[in-house]
Amino acid sequence: MNHTQTQIIQRRPNTGDAVILVMGVTGVGKSTFISQLTGEEAGIGHDLTSYTKGVGIYSMALNNRQVYLVDTPGFNDTWRSDLEILKEIAFILSQIYRHGMKLAGILYLHRISDNRVSGSAMKNFTLLEKICGPKAAARVFLVTTMRDLVATRKLDHREAAMREMRLGSTMEFWGRLCQQGSRTRRWQGDYSTAVSIISELIALNDRDGYVVQQIQREIVDEEKALAETIAGQELLTKYKTNEGKYRAELRSLERGGSDDPDTKNSLSELRNEIYGMQSAQRALQVSIQNLFAEREEAYGQVLSKLGAEQRQLAGQLEEGQHKYRRLEADMQGNESLIEEERRDWQLRRANLDREEQIGRRKRQSIDAERRRIEEEELEFDEQFNELQFDNEEERVEAAKIVENLRKREVMKRNLMPFLGVLGGVGLAVAGAVTGLAPLTGAGIGVGFGYAAKLQFSRKPKTDDKDQPSMWDTLLWGGQGAAGASID
Repeated sequence: MNHTQTQIIQRRPNTGDAVILVMGVTGVGKSTFISQLTGEEAGIGHDLTSYTKGVGIYSMALNNRQVYLVDTPGFNDTWRSDLEILKEIAFILSQIYRHGMKLAGILYLHRISDNRVSGSAMKNFTLLEKICGPKAAARVFLVTTMRDLVATRKLDHREAAMREMRLGSTMEFWGRLCQQGSRTRRWQGDYSTAVSIISELIALNDRDGYVVQQIQREIVDEEKALAETIAGQELLTKYKTNEGKYRAELRSLERGGSDDPDTKNSLSELRNEIYGMQSAQRALQVSIQNLFAEREEAYGQVLSKLGAEQRQLAGQLEEGQHKYRRLEADMQGNESLIEEERRDWQLRRANLDREEQIGRRKRQSIDAERRRIEEEELEFDEQFNELQFDNEEERVEAAKIVENLRKREVMKRNLMPFLGVLGGVGLAVAGAVTGLAPLTGAGIGVGFGYAAKLQFSRKPKTDDKDQPSMWDTLLWGGQGAAGASID
């Protein structure tokens, strides 16, 4: 099958494929970490956030297997509620478990530059514990970021080491997770240490087996509602506590009996907060059936939209292939024409030599003809080199465009199996590869370029200085070189 053709068939992702959840508060470097591994932002989540609740999904090839990276918003996110985020994480983890996909584990990223642990980070630590549970804590890697500050001495290495030690030894931070088997790792901000962390986590599962996360077991095996899971109970307790606090404040203000505008505004705000906490508690009671139906429909729309984008990219690549083959033939034709022109000059010189030997033409006429041939050659070399330079510039630019298109098309195609699982349809694009296909060899390569077929004029030269030369036509119009790019 041509790599640009698509066909929907029913199949599961390959048995060696794995999923890794990437967690952490906003600004810790999750997106940068993932882009280092994938090479670019070619996942979903940037233009499809209305469907995915801000979750980004990416794919990378690792040792002949496909690894899916799921970038989740941190709890206490500016735009999404903790409940929305927990629902999304619970759905993704449960759905892949139901369909037999392997969760390699969770990477939790934390800035080593933070001199104190914020309330948002504390909430994320707590919910992370509740999601994975003590039995799966060994599949959680606690990764410190912003290590470049240590390398550039903006952060003392002893202070960084002390912060890391406090995180791992304090029970309210990472202490319990570390006691249960979680590992701390350092990301230096580069590809090498990022892929090393991913590889170690995958190898750990290959050696010791894959472990079911607590929330997966609760929802799928024990058929609990989200509110009945330990993570759900944590949120429910928070909502009830906040509701009680707001009610106490409301009663205190109401007893004051003040009618000033500020008090009225405060009363209104508190009633809204109480209503919000009550609404969150009701929403947390959503049945698993309703949750899965809602999210499967959403991811089905993502799958459909991504499929359309992938087919469009595949079409552009097919067009690029056609252009590439045509241009390759043109360039071969150019070489033939150039050789023909050089043979013509050699023949003309040989004829002049014979005419000089037999005395058929005057020496002055022969010398003038030789000078004309030499001038033609000089003009040819100068303008041909100029044309080749322009073509090479276009070749480099076009190669970048084509390489980017090919990579985006392959990466989107690689996401199809995982999205088929999340969409509940089990559909994937036929021929989805396990890694980025080479950008040379099969189809369009990095040598993609453009050089229009050269058209050499065979007309005898005239003394008309206003008549454009053959190179004027080539360089500035007519049947000359034209730009080649794929929009």
